[in-house]
Amino acid sequence: MAASTARGAQALDRLRSGPNHRLEIRSDPAKGRGIFAREPLAAGTLIEAAPVIIVPTEQCALLDRTILHDYYFHWDGDPEGEGRGAVALGLIALCNHSRRPNARVRRNPARETLDLMALAPIAEGDEVTIDYNCPLWFQPQD
Repeated sequence: MAASTARGAQALDRLRSGPNHRLEIRSDPAKGRGIFAREPLAAGTLIEAAPVIIVPTEQCALLDRTILHDYYFHWDGDPEGEGRGAVALGLIALCNHSRRPNARVRRNPARETLDLMALAPIAEGDEVTIDYNCPLWFQPQD
């Protein structure tokens, strides 16, 4: 229990110290809720280091039957099959998909974070998008 509490406190500290002030949640008429840059972001910038809750492989099938199916990330194992999941505890979970993304998600097992990295310069006010890298369950809007 103490180890779990310590990990939770570390995750909260990382969330508080992360660069979330760079982002804001807004609504796009075509895509719904998404995240947008509040300031210009250079290519290669770490936009957010989102702490994660690691979901055991056997519990991912349970998540797949909930609304969280649309919001959790593949953490490890076979990218097309079995593996653990990761529920992001930051704004990264609200990134919309794009076939031409301006950011990417990188797993950081050492810190237990999902790191959102700018692939290209992102202007203030632009939506931060990623490629979901999986079969889509919706029609892309870009």
